[in-house]
Amino acid sequence: MKSSILLSLTLALVGVNVDAFSLADVKKTTSGSIVPGRYIVEFDSNAHLTSSGMKREAKSPHEAIYGQLKERNTAYTVHQEYSNDLFLGASITLDTDSDLANLLSLEGIIDFRQVHLLNLPAQPVTAQSYQWSVATGLRNSSAQAYSSSSTSTSAKVTTTTSCTGKGRNQKCTTSTVTSTPSATSSSSSTSNKGFSVLSQIGAESVHASGNKGKGVKVAIIDSGVDYTREPLGGCYGSGCKIVGGYDFVGDSFDGSNDPVPDNDPFDNCYSHGTITAGLIGANANQYGVTGVAPEASLYQYRVFGCNGATTDDIVLQAMQKAYDDGVDVINLSVGETSGWTESMLSVFASRLSAAGVVLAISAGNQGQVGAFYSYSPGAGLGVINVGSSDNAFYPSQLATVSTGYGPIPYYNYKTYTAGTYPLYAFTTDSSVADDGCTIPDGTPNLSGYVTLVRRGGCSLEQKAQNIYYQGGRQMFLINTANTVPLYQNFPLDFGMISLEDGNYLLSQITNHTSTNTTVTFSFNPYQSPNTFTGNITSYFSEIGPTNDLFLAPSIVAPGTNMVVILPATMSNWSIVEGTSYSTPLVAGSSALYIASKGNTNVSPDKVKNALQSTADSLKTSVTDSTIANVAVQGAGKLNIAQAISPNVVVSPSEILLNDTNYFAGTQYLTLTNPSNKIVKYKLSNVPAGTALAYRSGMNQSNDQPVPQVSSQATVKFSQSSVTLLPKTTWVVIMQFTAPTGLDAKQFPIYSGFIQVSSDNSDNNAQVPYLGVAAKMRDMPVLDPTADYLGINSPTILDESGSVQSSTGHSYTFQNDSYPTVIYRLVGGTPLLLIDLVGANSSLGFTPNYNSKRSNSPVQPEIYKRLVEERKINSISSSLQSEIASWKSTKTQSLISLYCQLTNFQGKGCSSYQSGKSNTFAKVPILGNLFETDYIPRSTDNVDGEGNDYSTFALEQAQFANGTSIPNGTYKFLMRALHITGDRTKGSDYEAWLSAPFTIAQ
Repeated sequence: MKSSILLSLTLALVGVNVDAFSLADVKKTTSGSIVPGRYIVEFDSNAHLTSSGMKREAKSPHEAIYGQLKERNTAYTVHQEYSNDLFLGASITLDTDSDLANLLSLEGIIDFRQVHLLNLPAQPVTAQSYQWSVATGLRNSSAQAYSSSSTSTSAKVTTTTSCTGKGRNQKCTTSTVTSTPSATSSSSSTSNKGFSVLSQIGAESVHASGNKGKGVKVAIIDSGVDYTREPLGGCYGSGCKIVGGYDFVGDSFDGSNDPVPDNDPFDNCYSHGTITAGLIGANANQYGVTGVAPEASLYQYRVFGCNGATTDDIVLQAMQKAYDDGVDVINLSVGETSGWTESMLSVFASRLSAAGVVLAISAGNQGQVGAFYSYSPGAGLGVINVGSSDNAFYPSQLATVSTGYGPIPYYNYKTYTAGTYPLYAFTTDSSVADDGCTIPDGTPNLSGYVTLVRRGGCSLEQKAQNIYYQGGRQMFLINTANTVPLYQNFPLDFGMISLEDGNYLLSQITNHTSTNTTVTFSFNPYQSPNTFTGNITSYFSEIGPTNDLFLAPSIVAPGTNMVVILPATMSNWSIVEGTSYSTPLVAGSSALYIASKGNTNVSPDKVKNALQSTADSLKTSVTDSTIANVAVQGAGKLNIAQAISPNVVVSPSEILLNDTNYFAGTQYLTLTNPSNKIVKYKLSNVPAGTALAYRSGMNQSNDQPVPQVSSQATVKFSQSSVTLLPKTTWVVIMQFTAPTGLDAKQFPIYSGFIQVSSDNSDNNAQVPYLGVAAKMRDMPVLDPTADYLGINSPTILDESGSVQSSTGHSYTFQNDSYPTVIYRLVGGTPLLLIDLVGANSSLGFTPNYNSKRSNSPVQPEIYKRLVEERKINSISSSLQSEIASWKSTKTQSLISLYCQLTNFQGKGCSSYQSGKSNTFAKVPILGNLFETDYIPRSTDNVDGEGNDYSTFALEQAQFANGTSIPNGTYKFLMRALHITGDRTKGSDYEAWLSAPFTIAQ
């Protein structure tokens, strides 16, 4: 999902300045991506048959639910409706939380989730983005432009786009003329393969066999697509590459306004969807970046407008339509931080998978923040969650040198303007630290020269701008030794060259210029080997597992240094990185797999099983041969050729050992011999490094690279070898033993692969396994330290943004006079609540994250009143039956919120608090203020994406159900449920009690 032109420059290698936390930056709002008052609500398919209180039988579940809302005088707005066999419901906005309580109490409501805002990454940077003005006069110039007497006959690439019509009806034709230059003696040994990554995933050989995905339907749920681009077929509809689709939003949709849908997914204002479509299905083109499945039928569903924002209820609608349109594969290069399999999009993705649709979904791009930080909907069960590995090469072009040296690779996917040019340098002295940061007096007009500058001293943009305003249009940036190259699309020809090549060219320069040594540019793409990080998981690729210990990612594919197709309005091509772009490789490969099986009876689990079990495991780094943890790489790097023609078929494709509390040490592996020969298979345990997710002695997560230790699990096999007749199957029993001697407070993630090999093939199968050598129940949730924020938290901030005094503060709720709670989560939680309690109430327990323990005496009259208000009343057996029936159709999270909103007085809630073991509900709260469920932990913002803390602002003196809070002195009670915790047990929550504050309206 990440898109950046600054490629392969890892934060770990060069460092990044992330602004330190400052209270002054905290906004006095309730944080998060939630769209206020808007919910995705799931209906019972029989709601119109069983709804009580209806004066006549409703015609549909939707009518039944809406009718009940009207009978309760509940104001509501319907945004989207869902009506298929996988999901029945609607996206609804309600005015108040009391309306939500009414909604959740209705007959026929099964589940709900709050609607979230989703954002695509920033657009790839193009030369058009910089808009540097043309200088009217040169800076520090004392000479005219150099005019070379030599003229180049070298070839170049010319791309022309002509359009007719306007707006959405505009039709464009892109034509490209490529003239291949004659090879010189020095460059004849280099191969011109373009920039395809297909050979890295085995797709090149699959294409050679004749399989290009024909007959398979692939849906792309993304921004729209510029289908006028020639590599994307140039047209839309029957007989075209982009066969169908839908625009759910329109150009102007920003996630907050009303969408304007239509039947045409054309989009030339946001590039993301065009890029993903090209990676899946592009025709052959001048850069060699043919799609993985160029003969598949593509369906584009536009859910993002021109600013790259949408809401997940619209994404859900697109997923439903793709299913209704009968697609085989869905590519979703979108997502949001979740950490759980429980988000609505993840739940629906799980249902789509179970219904026969293959889903390839991006893992996310916040791997820098460490483990246990997965994305939704990629956390859905059965989906293929796709991470990124670094490309094995850097796209470059080759320049020839008149002396016979070289050729010289320069790191730009585009060729420089064709021709032959002399050299210019501001200085040849390597000790000058700020070469190119200023223009020396007497510098000539640099037009017609290739200007050489060394890296360092100031920004790349400043160096490039200085040359540009001095008339230069070609520059070489000389890289420092052993440093990852990077790319820029400045409005001049810009590319890095190696220190060695730069020093050679500088050695040819005397008195700033060289006319005897020239450089010639022509179209000559070259794959420069990536010796820094090639075939290693990308630094940004999300690290799992989910908080409920499902594998994330499932698999990885190349996702950096990707040369891609852009809309014609955006200069046609660019270079990008992110799991957004590794995911289409898996979606396209899934299409190849389905096509190889005749396009029939290929279930998603078979596709995922084949891709995972034949993937290639990756090392920790190019200098560390330890196998990377499965939480980082999943099953390894995609190899579609092996997936289509395996040596052995294994099941399951991943082994989940859980934590020590729910350890699943006994596992079964099914082996099938797909060949026509007798084959002997050998089984072995190939352990990977054990990742230490949390810092030693601290309840804070480790950033990437997450430290690994050599402690490993052991495996005993019921038999270490199996001889199978053709087409026969056998089951092997495995007994795992978790590693010992580890610090459970670091939440060690141990992992490895069960390898199945044979003597007659190099095409081995391997099944990843993963477990946690600790109890997830013990993972800390609330951060009580000052480690990151610099203040003890949670805490209250007053109207000035300062930490409120521990002795209390009065708020008038006028002119921003209201309290804001700031907190951090060092672990994910299935349920977080903020309730209001009396300042002197007896809670019945001691909050374990309260920095100031109150010794105030209990006020018996207040406690008695609260108990009486929530007293358990005796009820008839018939009413008990009705309540049991009502609860049987609800999810646990729905019942939990409903009871919070009604202070446990709603139907079905009395039994929720009545049991002797239900210590949670016996706490005498005055009312609920805030509830959210299945939320991820906070980060330390090492990736610069925020999410490093959360806030809750009590902007109005009201409970969540809309009732007013009377003037008085109160405290906030925050409770966060531990992973795997019991919602009814108070001891399974971490709790914080605030300092007192006064409401004085």
